[in-house]
Amino acid sequence: MRYPSIIAALLFSATTASAQEYDEHVHDGFYLRLQVGGGYLRASAADFTPEVAVKGASGNINAEIGFALVNNLILYGKFYGAASPNPSIQVGDLSVDNANEEWSQNLGAVGLGVTYYFMPANIYLSGAISYTQLSISEQGETIAETDLGGGLHLGIGKEWWVSKNWGLGIGAELALGRIRDDSNNDSWNVTNVAIVLSATYN
Repeated sequence: MRYPSIIAALLFSATTASAQEYDEHVHDGFYLRLQVGGGYLRASAADFTPEVAVKGASGNINAEIGFALVNNLILYGKFYGAASPNPSIQVGDLSVDNANEEWSQNLGAVGLGVTYYFMPANIYLSGAISYTQLSISEQGETIAETDLGGGLHLGIGKEWWVSKNWGLGIGAELALGRIRDDSNNDSWNVTNVAIVLSATYN
């Protein structure tokens, strides 16, 4: 009649091993996060009266590569892009939707940031500063672009472990920029919000 005790012991051992494996998940060493998603991109000319703005739905990509300074605190380089095809143009109270089907408004950024994971929930907060640039392309070719400006990126998300080092999740990203175009003495204020899916190796 010792079999029930043996079964109970086996089940207890398996549960304990599973819990230990979960507890061993920690963010350390090499870090790679890839994100894709969609949102809204708006750029407004700060020095124009009435206000001029270019805006529309956007597709977003984000890549972060770095390493953990200490467990769960990561320093990374950031490569960010957003594109809004066929955007609307607003001048004061007048808005022209789908102004040119061959146009795309693009936002690109390269920067440096940190992210921190709250464990064991595996929820992260991230922030980065960047060099940021706006451009307009027509049929894939750039026809206008600004100089480089400053940018701020804030992110939040939740991930679930799918292996010892890989996590999949969902998050939100906010990108803000102030970009100067010296050729025209113009300044642009940029706002980009996006919901993203993420895959992280760490």
